[in-house]
Amino acid sequence: MKRLNWRILRSREASVLIALLIFCGAIFFTSARSTFYSQLNFLNVLRQMSMLGIFAIGETIVIITGGIDLSLGSLIAFTGMLMAFLVTRVCAHLIDPVAIALGILGTLAASALIGAFHGTLIHKLRLPAFVVTLATLLLLRSQSLIINDRLQISIANYKWLLFLANGNFFDHTFLPIPVPLVILLLVAATAMIALHKMRIGRYLYSIGCNEQASRLSGINVYRVKLFAYCASAVLGGVAGILWASYNAQGDPSIAVGYELDAITAAVVGGANLMGGEGSVVGTVFGSLLLYVIFSAINMTLNNPDLWRGTIVGGVLLFAVLVTAFQQRKSQ
Repeated sequence: MKRLNWRILRSREASVLIALLIFCGAIFFTSARSTFYSQLNFLNVLRQMSMLGIFAIGETIVIITGGIDLSLGSLIAFTGMLMAFLVTRVCAHLIDPVAIALGILGTLAASALIGAFHGTLIHKLRLPAFVVTLATLLLLRSQSLIINDRLQISIANYKWLLFLANGNFFDHTFLPIPVPLVILLLVAATAMIALHKMRIGRYLYSIGCNEQASRLSGINVYRVKLFAYCASAVLGGVAGILWASYNAQGDPSIAVGYELDAITAAVVGGANLMGGEGSVVGTVFGSLLLYVIFSAINMTLNNPDLWRGTIVGGVLLFAVLVTAFQQRKSQ
């Protein structure tokens, strides 16, 4: 059974990559090809895909356990506002590098506490993950508005902070590398090691396949779920910091619906919403496919924002149907 699951995941990753290549090739025959294939658009797609991929990996870890995290969009807005508030208000009297470091550390610590809150309520009180994270989606969105009375907090004067999302390595070469892409690769490598080379990874998959059997075999289910939800929240906090950096401000109104983008990227990449299956590489490919589609839509349709929900919903539904078909075929 384990070999079969790995074969399904590998085929899904290959399928997503092939779909991505076909889609990119099809754009060559449209009027948008010159803009789409430009270096500026290429870097912009990689930058935004990387920020989605970071918190989509966290969502994937939760989905592997059979859970769900619906709070990520609001968490991104909240952590962006919190980081901007800490840097510009609480730590404003310190030199910039120290203020930025403390602001980021404080934001990630708050994210970890939110994840621990999710994991504790879901496991200890047996509350549905859907309900708990839906409640914090509403709570965190409200708190992000309260932090500065619905107003954005500018961080435009903190150049090192802006570099996190807008900077490039090898900027003066033929192929600059966006900083968020490097962060995504580090996160993905760490997650792959944890999932496939460490005991915690085996426990995550085991709980997603059969929580009761995992508990009877001696696995501390609470600690594993705590790890999953903390990982999701911390990676959401990282994404919140990057989005604030990208926009040069903390903004309480951003990232509405981004949790659905993360779920879609994970499911497209091979994650099973019933638990027990998920792939970091597949999630990264899924994130890239979504943003390539978004980019093409922005260049070819009027009012592209109106089509975002249609695209995400359609891709998610198609991915769920493919997963269901694969499972029936394998039985």
